[in-house]
Formats: sequence, structure tokens, C-alpha cells
Amino acid sequence: MDTFHELSGGKHWAARLLTTDFCPSANRFVYWLKEPVGWFVLATFASVIIGLYFAPIGWTMAAALGSVIVVGMLWPAIAVRAVACSLKPIEPQVHEFDPCELQFSIRNWLPIPLWGLSVEGFLDRSCDFVDNEKLPTVALAFVRGLTTSNYRFSIQPDFRGCYPDGDAMLTCSFPFGIWTAKRKLEDVTPITVWPKVYSINGEALLAGRNAAELGDGERSGRSGNFIGIREYRNGDNLREVNWIATARYGELVVTERSAPQSCNVEVIVDIGAFEERQLLAKRIRVAASVLANLHHPSVSLTLRLGKQVIEVMRGRNGFVQMMDALARVPAEGLGDEVPQPPLKDRLSITISSKQNGDIVVCAAEPDANRRFSQDHMHRRIAADQDLEVQLLALWPEVRDANLVA
Repeated sequence: MDTFHELSGGKHWAARLLTTDFCPSANRFVYWLKEPVGWFVLATFASVIIGLYFAPIGWTMAAALGSVIVVGMLWPAIAVRAVACSLKPIEPQVHEFDPCELQFSIRNWLPIPLWGLSVEGFLDRSCDFVDNEKLPTVALAFVRGLTTSNYRFSIQPDFRGCYPDGDAMLTCSFPFGIWTAKRKLEDVTPITVWPKVYSINGEALLAGRNAAELGDGERSGRSGNFIGIREYRNGDNLREVNWIATARYGELVVTERSAPQSCNVEVIVDIGAFEERQLLAKRIRVAASVLANLHHPSVSLTLRLGKQVIEVMRGRNGFVQMMDALARVPAEGLGDEVPQPPLKDRLSITISSKQNGDIVVCAAEPDANRRFSQDHMHRRIAADQDLEVQLLALWPEVRDANLVA
């Protein structure tokens, strides 16, 4: 499909004139000129015309240019086919901006050294630069002949995703750089880059309806604080009988205690598109931080990404499940899709954005009165400020004894 590339309207008119593609439909006829070898072929053709009709020096120029073309295309084609390569990460998952260890192994079957080999398309997608050419993931200056070399290096991916998102290519343009030979790299181990997770102090003020070993709430139980008295029921432990109240009322009365509760939380993440992918990336990082903070054995989590509904598992598997789902969100989002409304029987936390890109985190009980601030929470996170500092104090209540002290 033809595309129309143009600089933003804020640039000078001369820059827009020189960089605007006025005839995108004709691009397919001139794509061969994007490689320098195309211009060398054009110069060789012009030299042949000069030798035929004007001066014999044209044949000399054509021979020299033809030799450069042959060597510049033949040697890279041989180089990429004379080696066996493998590329794999040390860890299958890594967060954005964290060091990522990669191991690259290459076997040179030729008795002579090779220069200028590189791997492109494995882990070179960026959050800031979309159309610009990026540096290759691996670049080797020199490989000895008839040897197997192992390299280990560290990079810091800055954008979530499942890599490689296409074909990882082994490339070479040595010696002249006029043409790049490419071959698909077969032995590649994929890696998943999770969104960056920021620390959040304390826990959300959640009140659940289901019993659990951990959690807060005032559900009837036997292990919590005293909350009242009630009539004796069949099956109650005799040790819970309140004999003073029994003597007063003339019938068996037991002590009512509280029990911890599990909360059903539904986290809705708006994955609509922005003109700049960095704004959506920040929203995803906020969602990852909130989910990591809420992920607890006493909290039943449901994650909704567009029309996808994910019942989060407990433990490490649940954390991996959430991060993998966020990593698979398209870089440009899902267009203008509107997030689904929250369910009525769960506490909902909605993560969306304003027109200027600021992230909004809204939490509310299903039966809460939105006119009362104690029944819901509405937080705005500025996209142009440090997310780490803002997320650190996201929850209004901090339940860490050290922090409180």
C-alpha cells in the first residue's frame, strides 16, 4: 500500500517542499534506487553510453564500476550463507529498561575471516522512533575463519513486545556498503519484553465479600476482632459462647468476630490509540504497576484489555499472565475502541487517558455513591512528569508500618 510521508506543519515550508512525497504511486518504480548499488548500475549504464558514442574512457569507467558492483554484491551474499548462527536470550522475559543478556553464537565455515556481519529485526524496535532506521541488535566487526565464536552482551530494550515481531535477518554490506545481503536467521529464541513496573507504596483500600486467609473486611468469622454478639446457631463452637450475655438474655449468645475477606477486582485498561505511541506506552506502564500492586493471593483479579477478558491466576503464573497480555498490546493500540463498562458486582479500577495524554486511574465500589469521595478514587497522573514519583503515592492510604513511623 502506498503511503504519504510528510513532515509536520510546524516545519519550514522549504523543508516540507524538499521532504514531501508528491507521487507516492510511483515509488515502486524507483525503490531500487534506495540501495547505493542502484546508482552504481545507473552510472555503469551511462558509462557504456559514453563509451559507445563519445569516448573510449567510458568503457574503462564501466569496467571499474562493474567490478565494484560484482564484488560489492557477491561477497556479502557469500558471507551471509557461509555462517551458521544462533541468538537466544539468557532470560525469556525482561522488563523495559532492564538489562537484557543475549548470547550470540556464530560458526564460520570459510577458511578466511568475515567482516561486517550483523543481525537486524530481533530487538531493535523503539518507543520513541517509529519510521527511523534503528541500530542492529548485533553487529560484529570480525569473525575468524573455521571457528565457532560465542558472544554475550547486554542491551536495554525500551519498548514492550514479543520479539522478534518479524523475521530476524542476518545481514552484511561489506566491503563497499553499496548493497546489503540478507538471510533469515533460523535459530532464534524469542523473548518477551514486559512493561516497566513502578513501585507503589501501600495497598488499595479494598473491601471484599469472600472469605480468604488474608485481606480486610468485616465478614463474620472466628479469627478477627470482636464486632458484636448474636444468637447461638447449630455448629457454633462452645468456646465462642458469651456467658455474660447468655446470663443476661436467658439464652445462648455467641461472640461475633470478623474475618479477612477476598476482594473481586476488575481492572479495565483503555488501549485506544494515540498519535504518539509513547503516550500509550506510559498508560500501559501505569496499568502494569497497578496490577503488580494488586496481585495478591487474597485478591481475585480480572483484567480487561479491549474485548479480551483475562481471569488472572494466583502466584507467579498470574503475574506472568498479566505482563504477557500487556506486552502483546499493539504498539499503536486498537484505534478508537471504547473500553467496556465495568461489571456491577465487582470493585472496578479503570485506567484511561485524557486528550492531552494524562493518565486517569478511577476506582469505585459497584454500589458506591460517586458523589461521596470516600466511596471512589480519582487520580490523575501527568504524562509529562516522572511516573515513578507519581505512582509511589498513588493510593491515599499507606499500610506499611515503617513508612507510617
